[in-house]
Formats: sequence, C-alpha cells, structure tokens
Amino acid sequence: MKFVLYFLCLAVVLLSAGACRTNEAGRPPDFDPQSVERGEVIYADHCAVCHGASLEGEADWKMQNTDGSFRAPPHDASGHTWHHSDTQLIDAIRRGGARLPDDIGGISAMPAYESILTEQEIDAVLDFIKSTWPEEQRRYQWELMLREEP
Repeated sequence: MKFVLYFLCLAVVLLSAGACRTNEAGRPPDFDPQSVERGEVIYADHCAVCHGASLEGEADWKMQNTDGSFRAPPHDASGHTWHHSDTQLIDAIRRGGARLPDDIGGISAMPAYESILTEQEIDAVLDFIKSTWPEEQRRYQWELMLREEP
C-alpha cells in the first residue's frame, strides 16, 4: 500500500511541476509588447536584407546557390525557424554560418552577430519573429523549449 501511495504522490508532484511551466491557458506565454517592438526594429536593421522585410526569406530558399551556399530561409510560419528551440536559434544568430558542421552539404553566408547584438537584442528579435507565428507553430516551438529545459 505504501508503494502505491508513494508512486501516486510522485505522479502528482511531477504533473504539478509540468503544469507550472504553462500560463493559465496552458499555452505559450505572451510576449512583452515593448520587446516585440524593439525586436521588429532590430530585425529591420540587421535581418530583413536577407530574410525579407515580411520574414518571407529568399526566393527558392530550399535550393542552394551555385556556390553551394544556402539561401536565407523565411522566419514566418512557412519556414522552419519554429522547428528549432531558442537555444538553437540564439546559437544561429550569435555564430552565424560558422555554427554549421563541415559535413552539412553546403555553407552559410550568415554573419555572426555575437559582437553586434546584445543578448537582450537577440531575445527581442526572437520575440518579434515568434509573435508573428500562428498559435500552432508557437506551441510547437514552445514545447521544444520545455523539453530542452533541465
């Protein structure tokens, strides 16, 4: 009996811990409007030239250029940005194309922003990008982040 009671208590604790990571509605947290606004300005200044003013990416972004470089992908819901955790996206912004392994099958011309943007500016850009995604993509990406947490 003690064995069953122990596991029942453990299950309640684990389920409660998981519930604490969500807001009341059980969906990704809302963004700070000021962070989104700041991120939009930073995106326009540093990212839009390659990834598009409307986050649409480069034309035929799934095809490589003749020099073997990857084209800039969209950051809207039609792209794959929402398939990556914040950790991966922050690494991509900080290190640019240098983050890619040699055996990836191409190169990236994306510059590293590690010495250009602060951590808060990178977070703001991600808030802006994510604020444009439909609920389904936001939830998917948010759940990736939850699984990545220790």
